[in-house]
Amino acid sequence: MSGVAGYRWVNALGRWPGARFEGVYADGERVVLSPGTAALEPIASADLDPAGGPLGLVVAADGTIVVADPGHGRVLRVDGCDHVVCVLGCLDVATGDPAAPRRPRGLWLLDGGRLLVVGDEPDRARGVVVRADTGEYLAPWTDPPPAEDPVLRAARERVGGLAAVRVPEGVLVAGGARQRPGPGVVLVPDDGAPARLVAAGDLAGIAVDRCGRVFVAGPGGIARLGPRRTGTRGVVVLPAPIEPPGIEHWDRVRVLLAEPAPPGTHVRLWTMLAPAGAPPDPPDPASADPDDAPVPTAPGRWRAGPLPGLDVRVLVGPAPPGARLWIAVELLGDGRGTPRVDDVRVEHVGRGLLDALPAAYTGDDDGSGTLGRLLGLLAGAHDASVRELEELPASLDPGSAPDRPDDPWLDRLARWVDAAPSRPADPAARRADIAGAYAAHGRRGTPAGLIEAVARETGVTVRLSEPLSAAGVWRLGSGGLGRDTAVHVADPGPPVLDATAVLDGAHLVPAQDRGLPLYTAFAHRVCVHVPPTHADALPEIARVVERERPAHVFARVRVERYGAIPGRVGIDTHVAGPPPDWAAGAGPALGTAIRLPGPAPAHVGGPVETRLDTTLPTPGGRGSTTRPSPRG
Repeated sequence: MSGVAGYRWVNALGRWPGARFEGVYADGERVVLSPGTAALEPIASADLDPAGGPLGLVVAADGTIVVADPGHGRVLRVDGCDHVVCVLGCLDVATGDPAAPRRPRGLWLLDGGRLLVVGDEPDRARGVVVRADTGEYLAPWTDPPPAEDPVLRAARERVGGLAAVRVPEGVLVAGGARQRPGPGVVLVPDDGAPARLVAAGDLAGIAVDRCGRVFVAGPGGIARLGPRRTGTRGVVVLPAPIEPPGIEHWDRVRVLLAEPAPPGTHVRLWTMLAPAGAPPDPPDPASADPDDAPVPTAPGRWRAGPLPGLDVRVLVGPAPPGARLWIAVELLGDGRGTPRVDDVRVEHVGRGLLDALPAAYTGDDDGSGTLGRLLGLLAGAHDASVRELEELPASLDPGSAPDRPDDPWLDRLARWVDAAPSRPADPAARRADIAGAYAAHGRRGTPAGLIEAVARETGVTVRLSEPLSAAGVWRLGSGGLGRDTAVHVADPGPPVLDATAVLDGAHLVPAQDRGLPLYTAFAHRVCVHVPPTHADALPEIARVVERERPAHVFARVRVERYGAIPGRVGIDTHVAGPPPDWAAGAGPALGTAIRLPGPAPAHVGGPVETRLDTTLPTPGGRGSTTRPSPRG
């Protein structure tokens, strides 16, 4: 009933075929704003004169910046802490060593804290070697200067720059007025992508310190390259897909965003009829028709859509022979983020809902009459409902459901599946918990489910132990009575009168509790061991355990003390030392875990030194036997 006869996706036919990018680029298959320029943070003011060429600039390991000033015949040193500027040693044409270059230009850091300074005077020595920290003269330099990296030279020549340095994503080139992409610092990517302006300014020297910070030099002094922000404006010009046979023109353009536009960003649509071929120039708001201009817009002229609109009608035409619909998607931002355009859909609407009415009702109304406009209003509300139904599958998927105050679909899904609350600081974990809530409910009340619940809500991995798993019925000569076993207090049950039970002398239990009297001290108990490194999370873990444990189970939460409970030696336990000496009136009872001070008593079967006064105890501890010492 919407009247849409057909539509096509622009990007579905390829990765933006025939598109023209200005200030934007395709991040995968999505169009985003290109990185904008970075700010230049002044470090030190100095009167530097490039004299038509690059400025040698190096940064020492201690942060000291050394820059050549060929126009004034000197080398300056900028302290890395207080940024005080001074002349480096004897490298000053006015007061320094006569052997120093009159126009120092090239600087190289050598090993041993040495600095090579090279000039460009043909009648003098090529350069000198001085100390990088004081400028003290060390030796002349007559060899050719170190060769420039071929990659740096190729990048510098590509964009007409003066000096270049390597960075992880490519080569940074500093240039002056001859810089083709723009005066300043330009990034030449290693992958062959177009060069991008990183920072604007009249710059002639560039260097990178060992921390990856970029320093530049220009007539005003030394500056540091600040963080890059996202661009504020960009446009992609797209040709509409070729119309299917029988369709004379496209009527509607819709932009699909990969995600909601961040705050401070906008998307604007422009349309134009122009001859097919090379993409036209991006729209200029000063010479284009605004969104409220009279219709139709003449061919060859851009027409703007509403600024916050992602769905516009094509109000240009009629199309001349050989013309094609061109679409410009303008991305705007404040530098903090960028919209992400996933695709553009072009629709042929025709007369809308008029096509669904008999001709007797429509007459010669082409959609611009009273009936056409009224039905257009109804179709707009209808299309909004249709779009919500189309987006319903994505809203029911925890991985793509919106999570915004104005569209809280993720909260609805969490309530529907009764998903336990998770850590709010991790949105990805929250979506994963909702997606796995159904399976988690099937494990609730089990040891694995309890461990998962604690990890999900607190991020702590605990260990569970059940006394019943190691318990047994005591028999003479087995186990430790009173520690891991117990004497049964009643028949395992259920007893039978006159057979296995005595009236008023037996403990009667129901059938479902058969065997419980044997393990009353151990059954339905669990201990949750918390690592000592997460002792501060004990109250939160206890709250989760109290909620997740079965109603008939007693749970105890305690901080695990390594070595207190037998476990894995070297992993969660330590070998204990000998038992402490016993003192009367203190400590445990004699004969349990203590011994009397002094050496261990002699015993039959062990190493015994026989002497005249050695006695061996007789069985039962009564009497003694004296063994004479063997004679030689």
